[in-house]
Amino acid sequence: PSRRLAPAPSAPGFRASSMAFRLLAVLALLGAVRAASDESIDDLMASLKGMPGMDGIKMFTADDLKNMDPERMAQQMAGGRGGRPKRRTRSQWKRELVAFYEAHGLQDKVAGVDAALDKWKGREQIMWDKVQKKYADLIMAKRAESAQEADAKDARASEEEAGADAAFKKEL
Repeated sequence: PSRRLAPAPSAPGFRASSMAFRLLAVLALLGAVRAASDESIDDLMASLKGMPGMDGIKMFTADDLKNMDPERMAQQMAGGRGGRPKRRTRSQWKRELVAFYEAHGLQDKVAGVDAALDKWKGREQIMWDKVQKKYADLIMAKRAESAQEADAKDARASEEEAGADAAFKKEL
């Protein structure tokens, strides 16, 4: 009899591109292969060892997935590193927003940071993503300006170095 795999977890942090999704896809493949052959699941798991991309991947059976709570599963899939990233505090978000607005010449927006954080409480990452999208042109212009400044600085340093080399050669 073939084993049925548990449905994909609906816990926070599981996305289609996540390691968990890829792991579930491998497990589904294993289930399909097992149904088509007489090999045991342990034999199939053993045959996956050494395959490119399978290094360090924790294999879960359907029973493991069914009986494991989502937090513990996320922690194990993250290699024991705690699963989800630590949530930022309001003061951290405020510092990040203020720094962003000041760095991009939007000082008039600084006064509204507290109101924005109140409005987006609990959804600060979504707010941050929207701010990044709204000011994407400004961000790109700032990056281009920074790159030009860095290029100009490198050119000045090269000229100074060439001048120093020429002066050194004259002394010889």
